[in-house]
Amino acid sequence: MDLVRIVVFFAVICCPFLGRAQFEEYSSRSEYLSIISEMSIDEIRAALLDANAHGLHAPTYWSSAEESAYQEGRREEPEFKSQVAQKYLQFLRDVSLGVVDPSSMGSDVSMRRKGFLSPQQLRAVALVSGNSARVLANHLAPQNSLYLGLKESLRRMKEICAQGRWAQLPAFSGTLELGKKDPAIVAIKERLRLLGYPSASMGDDFDNSVLEAVNDIQWNLKIKPDGKITSNGKTINYLNISCQSRVQQIRADMEKMRWFPQTFEDRYIFVNLASSQFNLIDKVHGNMSFRAISGRTQRPTPTMRDKVVQVVINPYWVVPPTIFKEDKVEEIRNLTPSQISAYFESKNFEVWNSNLSRKLDPASIDWWSVGGDNPDILIRQKPHTGNALGVLKFMLTNSLAIYLHDTNQPELFAEASRQLSSGCVRLEKPFDLAEYLLRGTEWTRQVIEHYAAKPGEVMQNDTKITLEQPTSVYLIFLTSQMSSDGVIRFMEDTYQQNSRIWKSASW
Repeated sequence: MDLVRIVVFFAVICCPFLGRAQFEEYSSRSEYLSIISEMSIDEIRAALLDANAHGLHAPTYWSSAEESAYQEGRREEPEFKSQVAQKYLQFLRDVSLGVVDPSSMGSDVSMRRKGFLSPQQLRAVALVSGNSARVLANHLAPQNSLYLGLKESLRRMKEICAQGRWAQLPAFSGTLELGKKDPAIVAIKERLRLLGYPSASMGDDFDNSVLEAVNDIQWNLKIKPDGKITSNGKTINYLNISCQSRVQQIRADMEKMRWFPQTFEDRYIFVNLASSQFNLIDKVHGNMSFRAISGRTQRPTPTMRDKVVQVVINPYWVVPPTIFKEDKVEEIRNLTPSQISAYFESKNFEVWNSNLSRKLDPASIDWWSVGGDNPDILIRQKPHTGNALGVLKFMLTNSLAIYLHDTNQPELFAEASRQLSSGCVRLEKPFDLAEYLLRGTEWTRQVIEHYAAKPGEVMQNDTKITLEQPTSVYLIFLTSQMSSDGVIRFMEDTYQQNSRIWKSASW
């Protein structure tokens, strides 16, 4: 941990963050402005002009009016200095917390805005930043790898745009595939190279490096890869999306990352909800990555920060209210009383009162009168391999009934489009995660598998194992991401989060 992180860490412990209302009150006082007054106007100007590097809108903080006054030599005038200080303070707040309040984004973002540094904290960080306005701003911006990757992606894409290297790709006829030659392939290879994909050669032949890149892009497009580029297909359209549109996409994702902690823990779970990909990052024991299934567009998995606190072997599944009302009740209403009993028995479903204190006969219930947002009965599925949660559940702490779990439909992980759940995150390799979380305990992989239900078994109890060390979980809908291979990948904004951010930010 470097000096700045140490100073910020201890400053946070000693002095609580300010909420939004407190910040607005403080921003008109002298505490913050006295800190900023120790910085040169030249440095503040440079920092504000550099706001674009963080995906922010530099003219918001340093307009043409400020530039004119600066060039006219008014930099030492008290009114001008006060105005610039206020703009710089707003920039520090925006680069640290975000422009958009996440709590205003809708039900698919379950987060509250962070608090800003108190004046005492800001002074401590400013001191170790050498009172440099640009260094201070960079220190207050997120330092986690996801944000830094986006920042580098933005730098690369803006440079490409400025140099005019992202022109419309030349038209071609038919289908380009392995072994084909076409003049358009030269430009396609250059476009792939700009995105970070390696190329064996820059000739006009469709070689294996192009094939691998096309397959990867088609996964990102959520279509089954066929390794081909058709003249009017999704792959060529993906490659032809304008450079500026890609810049805007990255900027929206950087805004999302400002809602999260500045730094992430040495081990954490990150699920990209846009690509339906699970990642476990552990600086000591190594990383883990596999496919996931995230919420469909009608029932999105919320963007949130949480932590895994418990592993449950052979979980019961209590049908969530939305599925209960929109799916299960509608199914049952089409059945006769005798069919209802058979339906519940075949799926190992039970009906209980709302506090799970009394079991009910499903055939005795008037399902036409059941409904509303708060039904007084629950449907619960007994633990078995056909359970909707599979045989493993990873409990989080949120009140939305969102968690990670196994599934009884593993074949869905072969799908390119995996936004298929009703909000929870299904995992391709749940036993790998359980083994990792429970390492160092008596719950070895062999013991976990022994306890888990086998095909044909219906269990009467679940097994809950509370973790001694909870692991942080970040569920984030990122439509752009630069991985460790240096490739910038883009996904579709299926949740429409980016468009809402742009509308709220008014950039």
